[in-house]
Order: sequence, then structure tokens, then C-alpha cells
Amino acid sequence: MNIDFADEPHKLAGRVRVILVGPKYEGNIGAVARSMKNTGLSDLAMVQPPEIGDEAIARAMGGRSILAARQVYPTLEAAAEGFTIIAGTSSVATSSRKKFRRIPVTPEAFWNEFSQRPDRIAIVLGREDDGLRNEELELCNYFINIPASPDYPVYNLSHAAAIIFYEMFKHAGTESNDSGKDPILPENYAMLMDRLSDLLDEVSYPKSKRRNIDTMLRRITARASLSETEYYKLMGIIRIVRKHLDKDE
Repeated sequence: MNIDFADEPHKLAGRVRVILVGPKYEGNIGAVARSMKNTGLSDLAMVQPPEIGDEAIARAMGGRSILAARQVYPTLEAAAEGFTIIAGTSSVATSSRKKFRRIPVTPEAFWNEFSQRPDRIAIVLGREDDGLRNEELELCNYFINIPASPDYPVYNLSHAAAIIFYEMFKHAGTESNDSGKDPILPENYAMLMDRLSDLLDEVSYPKSKRRNIDTMLRRITARASLSETEYYKLMGIIRIVRKHLDKDE
């Protein structure tokens, strides 16, 4: 597949950020930057990375400009601010509904859906040894898992990144041009999540279940691909519910 990035900007890649959380080996960081360059990506963010030295620069090859422009953040939450779709990745997956944090989609299925949507997307890759931790997965509203042999299902960080980026590249140029849609703004998405959380507080939702329900709400709203119009409708419903709760007190 040949796509001329010079003549037609790659809209899909332009709204994707790659976030590496706690990478341990600078060589992997360089290899990720190279794969990003191969597939038209340019926005690289890292959380608590190691020092970048000669090995990372050598392995980045044509992606050295991406490596040089990297942004470093203290937390995943800070790195993913402003993104409505935050897709965590891990080799540990399940089909159990009780462990919904790790119910995955394949990279192909993920990009098949999001190449047609205008969301800003953060792809989050975890540490080489223990991946993303539960509290980091809770910030994600999608979960990507790459199928592999059960004998050894763990991919190298840079190899996993390359597979995910390649699947994105396959969908380049297939973006929907439906100008009639009004996708929810990132700040309004965050506001909606805050208001839903406040509402759960007001109805005394059991604290023991809050972490799970907050994560589930983020994932439900992400799959819904809310528009600005739908956002205002939902906020109106929340206001009415809160008004009735106030009357009952």
C-alpha cells in the first residue's frame, strides 16, 4: 500500500499519540521511534523513561527527529490529558466479564473502528517486565491485546508497537469524511466523567465497587463515540436527576 504523506496528510496518524510508560531499555525506545516514522506517526510521549543515549539514537535511524521531539510526563494521566480514547496494551488478556479491565480487542479490530471516528487516540505501552499496572489500566477506556502462541504470548515492546502501528497504517486514507458529526471535545468528555462520578457519590454508590464502575463507565462512553449534541443531552439528564435528588433530601 503506497500512501503519499506529502500530498495528503495522514489524518489518522495526526491524531494519535504514542505513550511509553516506564520503559526500561533505551534501545526499545529508539526502535519504537523508528516504527513510528515508518507509519507516519510523530507524537511520542513517555512517563518516567531512562536516559536517552547512543543506543536509542542508533536504533531510531530515520526516527531520530521523533526521538528528539519526545515529551516526558510524570504520570500517565498527565500524558493522556486531552485524549478521548486511551488504549492500554498488555499480553495478559481474559474473556471473563468479571475481569473487564483486560477484555481485549485485536489491533486490527481497534483500528477498523477508530479509523472511521474523529477521536484523539493515545496508544499506551507498558514496561518491558510487568507492563501496565491495574491503576494505569483503569485510566484506559480500551484494551489492545496482540494474539500470540500460548507457549510464549509476550512480545518485545518495540515489536508489539510495530504491529499496532502497522495495523493503523493499513487504515490510512480510510477515515470517514462525514462533516455532519460533532465529536465530543476532550474537555467535555472529562467533564461528563466528573459529573457521572459526582452523581454516583450523591446516590451513595458502594465504595467497594467504585473503581470498577468508574472504569466501566469510561469504556462504555468511549465505545459510544459521543457527539457534542449527545454530551449536552446527557448533561441535561444528569442535571434533572440531581435536581430531583436535591428535592428528596
